Amino acid sequence: MPLDPQTGVRVYQFIADRLDDRRREHYPAGREEYEADWAAAHDLEKAFAEAVHADDPGTAEGLLQELNGMAAQWRCHPHHPDNHSEDGSQPDDTEMDSQP
Repeated sequence: MPLDPQTGVRVYQFIADRLDDRRREHYPAGREEYEADWAAAHDLEKAFAEAVHADDPGTAEGLLQELNGMAAQWRCHPHHPDNHSEDGSQPDDTEMDSQP
């Protein structure tokens, strides 16, 4: 994954969406866990963006790994960031091999 602000936002948004899904599934229970997990993801994304803007690739890489670690529990989800190409789009599984 590229070390740019869009990458951090994409991974963070994926995590936030899955946390929202989990919150809806467990409502009304789980509010504290949701808030703690959301805050942790938000803080990581913010720190990642700051590291990218400070041109600190070592710190940015470590923070991105932490974000990806949070997202790992939803690895099989079709919108997981690892299932996207470098430009952020999902691979086209519908493309057929061309046969003469």
